[in-house]
Amino acid sequence: MPIRLDTRTTAIVAATIREWVRAVHPGAGSGAEPAIPLQELERVFAQIIDELLELAGCEPFPVPAARTIGHRLAEAPFDRTRMLAPASRALLGLAPGEPGSLIATRWPFIASQAIDSYAEALQQRALIQQERSLTEKVSVRVQEIAALQTRLRHEATHDALTDLANRSLLQERVRMMATDPARGVGLLLIDLDDFKAINDGYGHTVGDEVLVTIAQRLRAVCPPETVIGRYGGDEFVVALPARRNSLGELAMRVLAALCEPVPTASGPVPASASVGTSFCPPGRECDFSDLLRSADRAMYSAKTAGKRGFAVSELDAEEADPAGPRSRYAAVAG
Repeated sequence: MPIRLDTRTTAIVAATIREWVRAVHPGAGSGAEPAIPLQELERVFAQIIDELLELAGCEPFPVPAARTIGHRLAEAPFDRTRMLAPASRALLGLAPGEPGSLIATRWPFIASQAIDSYAEALQQRALIQQERSLTEKVSVRVQEIAALQTRLRHEATHDALTDLANRSLLQERVRMMATDPARGVGLLLIDLDDFKAINDGYGHTVGDEVLVTIAQRLRAVCPPETVIGRYGGDEFVVALPARRNSLGELAMRVLAALCEPVPTASGPVPASASVGTSFCPPGRECDFSDLLRSADRAMYSAKTAGKRGFAVSELDAEEADPAGPRSRYAAVAG
């Protein structure tokens, strides 16, 4: 049965609730709206006090029930309210019943059990929030480390100026291409004509602008499977899975794209290139260095023939000797 409170205890409980509300919301009555309606807080807090008072008159001594009630102080609608100290003062400061009565005697212990349970609940909630925050921080840190590793791997395999592949990535990609049994490996070595004159006449900053634009043009004209690399100061390498008769057509497209003047901060800069190609048929052992040497011979053949053109060479197993592959040159395009 619900416990009947005397007039004195009822007045003490009402005063305790008002005092608690003022402690939790110092601005109550000032017109500012609290996050939680005060009436709702008062109602629930009054209900908790009533239930604890009921327990104070029960047998056997209801410690688990008192702790369960105390745990509710950490739940809605109190979960967004800082109230451990005010609740402790309100409950432990309450003196219900006549001095020496059962309720008066048991109340301090009942109230302390409820407050102790409330404090434990707050601690658990804080630990969960701390763990969640730590997990989120760890997750962010893991993502940062993964992004850093990705960036470092990219920087280790790409040219800093043009963002094209560097030598190590070129060699690795050519090795992978050589495993295709249906297609051979084609390689174009591209050397800008008279690039030293551009650096000397316009300055290295403009020269860098030219190199960046050349890289962009190569990306635009080369097939998707192509790997494009900057191999030297003004040398570029294009490697791709290919068939023998496709390299001349690609070389012509590259020449057409690279022979247009390059717009720079100092105005249009004339540009042109010489290209040498080499090819390793499918099924034949493909060595990147041999391909590059063969393309280099062809490229110098194109330069000797007047620049702005390309020469074709291929690795031929029948012509190879212990000193290394020899190159067979095809026509030079002007």
